Amino acid sequence: MKKIKIYIAIVGLSLGVGSCQADFLDVAPENVISENNLDLEQLVVSAYSTLDYRFNTGEFRDNWPFDHAPSNWCFSDIRSGDSYKGGGGVGDNPGGGMHGLEIQQVFSSSENVYNLWRALYFSINRVNSAIIALKNNSDFENKDLRIAEMKVLRAHFYFELMKNFGSFAYIDENTPIDKVTSVENSFDTAFLWGKIEKDLTDAIPVLPPTQTELGRVNKLVAYAFLAKANLFQKKWDQVIINADKVIEGPYSLVSDLEKLYSFPGYGNPENVFAIQYSVNDGSEFGNLNFGDLINSPDSPSDDPNHPYLNGDDFDKPTQNIVNAFKVDNVGLPLLDSYNNSDLAPTDVTTAVDPRLDHSIGRPGITWKKWQGMPQQTNWSRDPATYGLYLRKKNQIDPYSDLRASGGFPWAKGALDWPIIKISDVMLWKAEASIELNDIETGMTIINQIRNRAKNAPYVYDFNNHANNAANYSIGLYPTTGISKAYATKALRMERRLELHNEGHHFYDLVRWGIASSWINDYMLKESAKRKYYSGASFTEGRDEYLPIPQIEIDASGGVYKQRTGY
Repeated sequence: MKKIKIYIAIVGLSLGVGSCQADFLDVAPENVISENNLDLEQLVVSAYSTLDYRFNTGEFRDNWPFDHAPSNWCFSDIRSGDSYKGGGGVGDNPGGGMHGLEIQQVFSSSENVYNLWRALYFSINRVNSAIIALKNNSDFENKDLRIAEMKVLRAHFYFELMKNFGSFAYIDENTPIDKVTSVENSFDTAFLWGKIEKDLTDAIPVLPPTQTELGRVNKLVAYAFLAKANLFQKKWDQVIINADKVIEGPYSLVSDLEKLYSFPGYGNPENVFAIQYSVNDGSEFGNLNFGDLINSPDSPSDDPNHPYLNGDDFDKPTQNIVNAFKVDNVGLPLLDSYNNSDLAPTDVTTAVDPRLDHSIGRPGITWKKWQGMPQQTNWSRDPATYGLYLRKKNQIDPYSDLRASGGFPWAKGALDWPIIKISDVMLWKAEASIELNDIETGMTIINQIRNRAKNAPYVYDFNNHANNAANYSIGLYPTTGISKAYATKALRMERRLELHNEGHHFYDLVRWGIASSWINDYMLKESAKRKYYSGASFTEGRDEYLPIPQIEIDASGGVYKQRTGY
């Protein structure tokens, strides 16, 4: 199937209900749509294009969202123990405040936080602009379908605001232009969730179960977002009902994890909804995942034997997440004791879950299918500060003909970024089942995901491809005769092992109500290895959400209110 071309830089500010709102929409668009050049399909595609958080304003800096990536690596991964900030030391701070995010010292002046807020409202403005234009054109053949697609996109962007800020100004196509600047950010969460759910339930009857163009929203995507909204609100019965709609659809767990994380298009059967990227599309580099541009490995002296050349080595997996892959004598996770000791970077004898070496790079281990050399210690820019592990997951295969180039932009290409995978949906149902005391169903689903990892090809030894690169072992949980407490621990561990470094763990910790205790314990133990964690702490009741950007509070004339504690 062909992809939607989301790289078209068309900005609908002249139609937007938010065109007078504060500073986050005070941008100079390259191509302004007017009544004279309006193309409704292009207007819809321009709304899809904002999924990558690039502003397309013509300003050079606005095309590089690596300080506020839609993968949420800087708002979830480095705040939750999945990764260290990485890069060239604690002073190497894209956006100015990334190290602060890592040690839970976030200020309302943070450029990272402001750019995230700005990107999300820029996206919502395009969606609202498209809906207004569609509603005003009664002759457009796909009017109702495209409005339904836009409503699901709007639900996604407001969901991101909910996860990250917890409080925001709700603006839709019905908000009068002269009232936009007076909309407060003090709605209660029930109101905001209700708005998100209404967009989804409005869209579901209109959307088809599949779409011809890869990347367009369909009915099952809407059901998936609805199930996720139910999950965050602990509506467990509804989680199962809506997750089942998706699970019963055409999506499936693919058989090869290495290809899932490396080969463009291979993960399509598993990705319920993904940001579509492309190469050879007429743009300078291609429509690439620039939000994760700086997360590929370093290359000393631009070594031509290196798979990517000159990456910046951010988003480095932590010792804690590596330790989580250790297993007992039957291949099950060490749920309570995994972090009691550290798995050394070169240890290939301790039994580990095979997903470790598919998703995290370790020195001496084969890097994807790269034939030049196994991973080297000098692929890390600052190992004294951040260690030797590299983010291997969702880096394109070095030999792929869908890479952007041999050099810049390094490990980028047409490898799409998953927003919702079927494995995620399955684990929502497993969690809801366990919460409703249906332990057997929950554990059976967890075992389905573990069974995929068990049966997938393992990473091979670099010098002898007939051997495994390490001592891999993965077992299945019992499905009966276990307590709800044990099943809950297993579920939470499985979510982390399967989805780590994909922008989920921090938000999971918050919705489980354990963010403060878990993160404080993590930082305390890490401070023995990473000195910059010394004295760091997570403040309960404040750090679960980001501050409202001060620049927006000022621009609103005091209409916006800051979160408690900032």
